Amino acid sequence: MNNFLIRLLMCLCSIVFADTWVFAQQTPTVTAVDQDVKLAQQYFQSGEYEKALPLYKKLYEANNTNGLYYYNYFRCMIYVKQYDTAEKLIRKTLKNKDQDNLVGWIDLGYLYLQQQKNEEAEAAFKKALDGITKSNVPQAYSVANSFGSYELSDYMLATYLKARDLLKDPTAFSYELAQAYKKQGKFKEMTDALLEYASMSDNNMQLAKNEFQRIIPIEEHRDYLEAQIYRRVQNENGNDVPYTNLLIWFFLQQKDYESAFVQVKALDRRFQEDGKRVFELAQSAALEKDYVPAIEAYEYVIAKGKGTATYSMARTALANTQMQRLENTIDYTADDLKSMEQNYLAILDELGRLPSTAIVMRNLARLYALYIHDLDAAIALLENLIVMPAVNGVLRGQAKLELGDYYIMQGDVWEAALYYMQVDKDFKEDILGEDARFRNARLAYFNGDFEWAASQLDVLKASTSELIANDALELSVFILDNSGMDSTMEAMGYFARADLLMFQNKMQESLRTLDSLENLYPGHALADDILFRRGKIAYRQRQYENAYQYWEQVANGFAEDILADDAIFENAELQEQYFKDKVKAMELYEKIIVDYAGSLYTVEARKRYRKLRGDELN
Repeated sequence: MNNFLIRLLMCLCSIVFADTWVFAQQTPTVTAVDQDVKLAQQYFQSGEYEKALPLYKKLYEANNTNGLYYYNYFRCMIYVKQYDTAEKLIRKTLKNKDQDNLVGWIDLGYLYLQQQKNEEAEAAFKKALDGITKSNVPQAYSVANSFGSYELSDYMLATYLKARDLLKDPTAFSYELAQAYKKQGKFKEMTDALLEYASMSDNNMQLAKNEFQRIIPIEEHRDYLEAQIYRRVQNENGNDVPYTNLLIWFFLQQKDYESAFVQVKALDRRFQEDGKRVFELAQSAALEKDYVPAIEAYEYVIAKGKGTATYSMARTALANTQMQRLENTIDYTADDLKSMEQNYLAILDELGRLPSTAIVMRNLARLYALYIHDLDAAIALLENLIVMPAVNGVLRGQAKLELGDYYIMQGDVWEAALYYMQVDKDFKEDILGEDARFRNARLAYFNGDFEWAASQLDVLKASTSELIANDALELSVFILDNSGMDSTMEAMGYFARADLLMFQNKMQESLRTLDSLENLYPGHALADDILFRRGKIAYRQRQYENAYQYWEQVANGFAEDILADDAIFENAELQEQYFKDKVKAMELYEKIIVDYAGSLYTVEARKRYRKLRGDELN
């Protein structure tokens, strides 16, 4: 047994040794080739073609293949002007009867071009083109790519066009032709080819859209693309749906919801889609604050009747969009407010006061509180909402915060604080909780407890919500800047009282309080804040000319103080929205960008400036 084991071990060792010896014999050869390849590539990429040439010659001859090292070998010979040797190399490949080497003729033609032998070059290129026949059309790809590698785009186009003719298919090679036209800067031809390509499949359509996105910002190309899509929509004899969808996409890229609505509506009627696609368009338009087409689209869906799946959602969304438009305009009328109220009430009567209509109840309460000034009606609605079973928890929390605000407006600060504390407790780690803490800090400020308010605001300046953080920073800086101006803080007390009265929509009382402050403390450091608040009150009273004058006094008389950029931004908005003076609005936005680079309004001012200038915004 021992002898057998010894012989077995010896046998195994001999096998392992033999394999190791063979591997050891092979390794140097493989490594040497790898080193040659790596070194040749380094020389080629660094432009040291004379050093790369002998290495590629060695690699090419050792492998005896055209494809692996041929291209760089050939290029090196051209770069060092060994034209005769290069031609011999190409002629050798062309003599190979085992392959139809059309690309070789292109290489030969390119070699002739380097020697200014243009006639010979054209003859060689013609050989490549003539070699494409009906039996070998797929070779068009390699031939066209070879022409493209030498920047011979005319021949590249000719290759694809010939292949298309051979196939007798007017849409063949559309994408490849589009890329060739693109290289030549022929954007009309590129567009036509892409439109042919796009209709073939959804994947093709997406690739075409990717290309179109690059040319849409250029007005000339955009206009041509729109005209060509329209032409195909009108002339495709029943096969126009891909182009109609493309036209809708085209309008959406420019946020032209009005035009998109026309096309979406046509498809909805044609295919009896029950308004689903129109509803989605309305949502997109509303998000972009393009309220006219959003409202028109929602009304279209509603008009289709209660039997559609989106009817109830459209009813609710329409009212909410109308409310958003109201809040983002400065020219609403009393009739607009009454119409909004009746619309909300009609929805609640039809659909009921349910969790699905809770957002309607909340918005109606907002309408009552902030615009119609019926606090009792607003509070009653929200009190019913927050006890409603199964209502969304976040919506309930938001309703409680607004209830707190409305109770402050009604004068019941303790009830307000109670609701704020409930939300703070229920949403401790959420933005809603931070919002509740900010409102409690603001309430403390209204009540004259400046020290406690400042301590809470210091924490909230680090809020994850930019809006809360900015509001907290603004109020915190105001309190700190004006603390200690007088030992009794009486002036700050008056100012906080005026802010509370303004919050409660008691504008005349707020103005009288500001008058008292100025009479008792003439020349006080709060002078710019008083002017700014007077502007806010005038704005709330829709006295826009007066508001502009107050804010202009702040901007001009207190240019180095903290409220200057606020005043300029407010006036820029007035010029844009009320006075409709685009040039003046741009001047004011630009002033913020240039003179107040660290302002919280800089980003928004730049965005508004670019929009007014007509820039394409993402």
